[in-house]
Amino acid sequence: MWLGTLVNRSGGFVAPLLTFYLTGERHLSVSSAGLVVSLFGAGSVIAALAGGVMADRLGRRATMLASMIGGGVLMATLGFQRDIVAIAVNTFALGFVGELYRPAVMAYVGDVVAPADRLRAFGYLYWVINLSFAFASVMGGLLSKWSYTALFLADAATMLGYATLIGGRVRETRPAAATHDAAPGPRVSLGGVLADRTFMMFWLLSFGAALIIFQCAVPLSAHLASQGYDQAAYGGLLAVNGVLIVLLQPRLTLWGGGHDRSRLLALATFLTGSGIALHGPSSWIAVHVAAIAVWTLGEIIAAPLNSTVVTSLASAEARGRYQGTFGMSWGLASMVGPLAGGAVLDHVGATALWGSCFILGCVVALGFLVSATGRRARGA
Repeated sequence: MWLGTLVNRSGGFVAPLLTFYLTGERHLSVSSAGLVVSLFGAGSVIAALAGGVMADRLGRRATMLASMIGGGVLMATLGFQRDIVAIAVNTFALGFVGELYRPAVMAYVGDVVAPADRLRAFGYLYWVINLSFAFASVMGGLLSKWSYTALFLADAATMLGYATLIGGRVRETRPAAATHDAAPGPRVSLGGVLADRTFMMFWLLSFGAALIIFQCAVPLSAHLASQGYDQAAYGGLLAVNGVLIVLLQPRLTLWGGGHDRSRLLALATFLTGSGIALHGPSSWIAVHVAAIAVWTLGEIIAAPLNSTVVTSLASAEARGRYQGTFGMSWGLASMVGPLAGGAVLDHVGATALWGSCFILGCVVALGFLVSATGRRARGA
């Protein structure tokens, strides 16, 4: 599974460059391109829930195969679409089908990895995703200068390569085959997941934390532009995030394994809120670098913990639904966060935006501590 993730994400060329492709090659306006890209996001949000249900009903392996094969085909066809309506429909379908696999992957890890080792397992997956993304961003930029069609076909090929690894090396691990303990949970139905108060409190707090981290997209780029920095400077600053994750994430995950999860989540959220807020006081590039270092530490600590906690809260037969429902919190935050942050930046000002990130980080961190009893009672 780790190797398949490496193959798939190393070929993830299209997503980072989709806006450039739509405005440059297909000659769409920026607003039209933004709408098309948002359709991909909408499809992925729906896929989180649908993929979780499929993983529990059809199986982890079957869901991953359907997603990678279907997504590979849709990725290839998108490169040949010319009509804007066809591009929009194809992009939404790609966002939906191509993202169905995510809850299945998380459920699979919960099935095959012993509880004591899950934090490290999720940490290694998170690490290879970021390592691969850095490679894909560089190679995608180079490949796009030669041929955008080749870009789409190469991305599709890596998705099909992942499907080949799944088909040949990954066994089915549906609930009946799961061998490790699972915490007692509510009914298997999706309604039962939504009625799980302990989980939904964790979902809400995680949504709040995600709202903070997504201020590093549109709001941060607009803030930097107002200080006189261009897109190259913004890209260079974000590269600090990727480098730190690749260098520090495995070590920090091992360190986190010996500490209380709720306290770690509180620390991570406080670091995220504080780091994002640090972008506000100064226009010095060194301050922005320090800010990114701080919120990256929070991101590194939280990412594998989130998946580990969700797995611990779920019964074995509902792991897919729990992971899919949790995935929606990040999908929704990726849509709401930049819109809300941009509105605050435009109408209230930068001081209010970055200050509110610090306050929200403190509130969510406190929430993780206050709600810890319920999660501990469930082994999470």
